[in-house]
Amino acid sequence: MKLYELTGLFAELFEQFDEIANYTPDTDEYGRMITEDGDIIADLDDYRDRLMTAWFDTLTGIEGEFDEKAENLAVAVKNLSAEVEAMKAEEKKLRERRVNAERQVERMKVYLMKSMQAIGRTKIDMPRARISLCKNPVSVAIENEKALIDWAQLNDETILRYKEPELKKNDIKALLGLHVEIPYCHLERKDGVRIK
Repeated sequence: MKLYELTGLFAELFEQFDEIANYTPDTDEYGRMITEDGDIIADLDDYRDRLMTAWFDTLTGIEGEFDEKAENLAVAVKNLSAEVEAMKAEEKKLRERRVNAERQVERMKVYLMKSMQAIGRTKIDMPRARISLCKNPVSVAIENEKALIDWAQLNDETILRYKEPELKKNDIKALLGLHVEIPYCHLERKDGVRIK
């Protein structure tokens, strides 16, 4: 049985609890209390106790199965979380290796270019590589980014790109925690699952 099916059984079982606690039996043509099957109930309190015992037995059985299923699901979550963390660590290592390799490529290209310039060569044609010095497209070299931004804000904002503002949720949380009124937001506490 799946976890969600067990959850449905729990809901049904808890509805039955109230029914058992407030159980009022039918009566036969002689006014005697009877069960739904037509059996005579000699002692209503005893009958309710037996119903409640059966209810608890069922609850215990479902809880055991539910706990086992929940544990299996939690173990799967832990394993997958560990895999995610391993992937993140590997991504970080790969990113660092890529950045280092890109830097090394640039250093080697600059070294090759300077070496060719030093001996006056503009072209080398070999079986595994064809090398030639070339003029790259014109690019912008910015000496002082902050000063240029200040100048552009006063003189020509068309050369600037503005980012959308972002909310600093931790600062908002702190202010709301101090009972500062801020429209369009509120503090809330959501339920969660902690797996250890």
